[in-house]
Amino acid sequence: MARLEIEHIIPISQGGSNDESNLWLACPICNRHKSDKTTAVDPETGERVTLFNPRTQIWGDHFQWSADGLRIVGRSPTGRATVLALHLSDDPDAIEVRSYWVQAGWHPPED
Repeated sequence: MARLEIEHIIPISQGGSNDESNLWLACPICNRHKSDKTTAVDPETGERVTLFNPRTQIWGDHFQWSADGLRIVGRSPTGRATVLALHLSDDPDAIEVRSYWVQAGWHPPED
């Protein structure tokens, strides 16, 4: 896995700022998939919802790890839409990296 990158939660192109409250660390894989997205469609309801905001929302309210620790599963409309939009459960590079973390006993994290 590569170094983490600074991610704009609301992209500059959509009126976001460089203020710390709009910045977060993201892996390059997720950051590339997110691009300038701020919303996505929940595959279960078909509704367009905002993507997960790590500054204002709690990860466990929207996501959980699959039993094998390789995939992120959405638990809410926001979670499901974010998983789909950012390819959190189907990007082969992310899954490969997580498999190494599982083998090393570092993953999935304990609650």
